Amino acid sequence: MNQIAFRSEYQLTVEQEKNRLFYQNFDQMQQAQSLPNYRSDWAAALAQVSPGFSILSDMQVVNQVNQDLLAEFQAVEQLIVQRGVSMVAEVHVPGLPTRRCTDEITTSQAMPVRQFLNLWEAEQFLDELTLELAPHTPGR
Repeated sequence: MNQIAFRSEYQLTVEQEKNRLFYQNFDQMQQAQSLPNYRSDWAAALAQVSPGFSILSDMQVVNQVNQDLLAEFQAVEQLIVQRGVSMVAEVHVPGLPTRRCTDEITTSQAMPVRQFLNLWEAEQFLDELTLELAPHTPGR
């Protein structure tokens, strides 16, 4: 994995072999007033994947964000959609309102999202989806 950013609010890595990004929010995201590197970190990560990539997003700790950052999150979502995301697998803790928070951020950009309760299930889903979408080579 290639680490793009490890900041107090989040981390972002690229797994080029799987054409996948891994994103994780940390508790400090809930108090963040600004994220000066957020868009450039995402742009750097997106430059390392090909269209059809997937995102494994660990959203287990964040249940609220500064509403002033909403436009920044939505701008990054546009970058993700424009780059050609195939699927986003979000992991949420049952009973916590983390999904409501991500639903507020997600716009009508047609970004395909599925929710899961743990990282293992989300990653298995993305791995299986990648196999299904892979072009079949004759003779295999």
